[in-house]
Amino acid sequence: MTVPVLPDIRTVPHAPDTAHSVVARSAELAEIGRCTADRMGALLVGTPGVGKSSLLEAALEQAGRAGARIVRGEHLGERIPAAVRRSRGRLVIGIDDVHLAERAVWGAAHRLAHQGEALLIATAETGAALPEGVRRLLAGRRMRRLGVAALDRSGTAGLLAARLGGPVGVDTTERFWGLSGGNALLLRELTDHARAEGTLRRTDGTWHWPGLSGPPGDGPADLVDLLLSDLTPEERELAGMLALAGTLEAGLDVVARLGEAAESLQRRGILTAETSGYRLSLRLDPPLYGAVLAARLPELTARRLRLRIAEAIGATGARRPHDAVRIVRVTAGTGRQPDAELRAAAATGALHAEDFALAESLCASLSRSAVPGPAAHEAVVMLGAALAGQRRYIEAEACFARTAQRGEVVRRRALNLALGLGRPAEAEAVAGADRGVRALVRLFKDRVPEALRLAERAAAETGGAGDSGDTRPLLALLRYVSGDGRGALAVLPRPPSSRSGDSGSGNGNSGSRNGDSGVDAAFLGGWITRATSGPTAVGPAVDRLRADGGPRALAHADLLEAQLLRETGRQTRAAALSRRAAAYHGPADWLTTRAWRIALLAGAVAESDDAREAASLLREARAAERAEPGHPLMADAVALEAARVTACLGDRAGAAREALETAGRALRAGRRSQGLTALHMAARAGAAGRALALWRTHASPETVCAPVDVVRLRHIRALARRDGSALDDVSHAYEELGLLPLAAEASAQAAGAHRSADGPRAARAARGRGEALAARCETGVPAWAAPPWDEPRTHHELTAREQEVASLAGARLSNQEIADRLVLSVRTVENHLYRAYAKLGVTSRAELAVRPVAGAGRTG
Repeated sequence: MTVPVLPDIRTVPHAPDTAHSVVARSAELAEIGRCTADRMGALLVGTPGVGKSSLLEAALEQAGRAGARIVRGEHLGERIPAAVRRSRGRLVIGIDDVHLAERAVWGAAHRLAHQGEALLIATAETGAALPEGVRRLLAGRRMRRLGVAALDRSGTAGLLAARLGGPVGVDTTERFWGLSGGNALLLRELTDHARAEGTLRRTDGTWHWPGLSGPPGDGPADLVDLLLSDLTPEERELAGMLALAGTLEAGLDVVARLGEAAESLQRRGILTAETSGYRLSLRLDPPLYGAVLAARLPELTARRLRLRIAEAIGATGARRPHDAVRIVRVTAGTGRQPDAELRAAAATGALHAEDFALAESLCASLSRSAVPGPAAHEAVVMLGAALAGQRRYIEAEACFARTAQRGEVVRRRALNLALGLGRPAEAEAVAGADRGVRALVRLFKDRVPEALRLAERAAAETGGAGDSGDTRPLLALLRYVSGDGRGALAVLPRPPSSRSGDSGSGNGNSGSRNGDSGVDAAFLGGWITRATSGPTAVGPAVDRLRADGGPRALAHADLLEAQLLRETGRQTRAAALSRRAAAYHGPADWLTTRAWRIALLAGAVAESDDAREAASLLREARAAERAEPGHPLMADAVALEAARVTACLGDRAGAAREALETAGRALRAGRRSQGLTALHMAARAGAAGRALALWRTHASPETVCAPVDVVRLRHIRALARRDGSALDDVSHAYEELGLLPLAAEASAQAAGAHRSADGPRAARAARGRGEALAARCETGVPAWAAPPWDEPRTHHELTAREQEVASLAGARLSNQEIADRLVLSVRTVENHLYRAYAKLGVTSRAELAVRPVAGAGRTG
């Protein structure tokens, strides 16, 4: 029998969708490569649509490039020619959906693999019954099971950028990921649908999508119907309830009755169970399943299920605001009107959950029905917060202006005017005699010393808890930015000793956002502790924020934890958390800005060695900054991350210049802590002498008292003096604080200093210590932080690898061809080429072809 065999997999190009789907699968491909190198096959297991088939194709192509002969499963029969088995190079058999393959197919593959004549690479669905031969290969260690998970946010961003041919906005990535759960097949259908209906558009070079404007389109919906076509009646009943409610506790009576269906859906990867405190909550995964099921439920069926859910939640007592929100949501459209008490509780919960549209509807209803008095006042204040939450700041101002100017409404109105409408002068007029609110407005005007004096007086007069809210978080921030980190921590309220652990309990003041001093205090406590004493003690603050459960608290927890991870050398997880925080799109906030959140993501991505995406994200941060009212503290925080990205792009001199300019602004405004951070950045980028001189001009020695700040200043001085022994001491100090990347960097700088001072033994010791520290981090010492006296390359010179890549690109090789020749990933080639373009001042391969790349820089 003649068996069709692909003679050389390299002659068979990828289908476009396959190429896009494996953009973020480098780790999985590398693991498969290790398997084949060890003479083992691989079984790729995952849920439908996750990308197993595309990964299989990429793995076969990878094996073919390594010299293997490839046979597809559909071409296998009872016999395979001896000539093929004896062919030079390894034989690799690929079978997609091996659990559905005919016995003749997997039987032939099993025999060849068992006899050592071939390797089998196959895919199977999670929970599927595997053929006996495959199970024997797994048990006999001739095949390894590899799980193929859905794409994370970073992987989704990479896939979308590859598929759309350009950068994708942070919000857009989050919307696609949030609906698809990282399922590659659903992502494809959603992007096709969004482009077809014209809602996915490219603006200023970046793709933006506002999300689904109604029920999912026919393409995504039909795909979901196909994936869920074999649900049993009990599974479909439970899936329908979850589609309408979003999440349901496993202990609810209506859910407990369908326990077997829940277990079955979880085994198939359709349902996810999450524990929060003592509660086990169930939800559909990915969420697009719920959107499609809810849209296609018959009206009477939907009404019946809604009422059952509402009754089940009500039977538990509905004690949490989150319960009230769910009851109001699921009863919408059933003809039942919740009572005023339940609607008030739901309004509070909706504000906390940042469902501002629902909160607006409920608060408008309450304000119309309430008699004049405290209840009516509270309803109007909450209505204003709901409007501000939707960025309808003009309507919010009208709402706040028509109620009594007392208590928290003063703070809300001032924030709405200053940060929402960009009218700080009016905000200060509204503040009147309230020193706490006036201090907040002075912060936005960058008058830090004045703001600090006002906040100190306000706290002294009220004990922190004034009528318009707790001023202690603001006072802590002002003390910190003024250089008094320990004094800042001392003024913050003590955290509660214990919590119930229930998510979404709504701990804010009447669903208050800006008045929620608990969130503010937890975030500031963690941030200041991290910045002044190191990252090791930040965990409790992150836990408190996550326990709050509100979107704002979770975004702040992500920011805090991401910084902790960056500073301890775990950049991959840091980038993922930063991506989620950057996508948070709440209303104006005095603690953070959207531009800063995106800039932090750009910095984290740059540290993960993806310079191209980092530059794109930085452009997006700058665009967000232009759309926001001025907040100088945050603007310079964005500038610091911009300097970091500039350094990672190879422009060390430019990074130093940006950092020094930022430091000058911060120090002149009295923001000493931020100024020192900027000077530290400049010193690391090669401007230590100028940084030290600027610090001496604007600050006194007693300004610095926090441990991290002390070590930073020692680092600047050691770099300025080129003092190897001092840099050794700095490295040890960083390690004690848990700042491993900086410890590794200081040791590398110490090695350079010792080498330049003719101290080879000390240089070897420092180099060895630096290498050991760097090995404990995900990325090594950044090239831009090389010692300035150690023959650095200027920003226009190419590294050896950049020179190599640029030369090949100038010879008109494609990125894939360069990657194959140099044994790199395509993404790495793109990063090197991107940096080379910037350094050489060119924009195309055609310009590289006529540019003498080989003489552009050093080879070391």
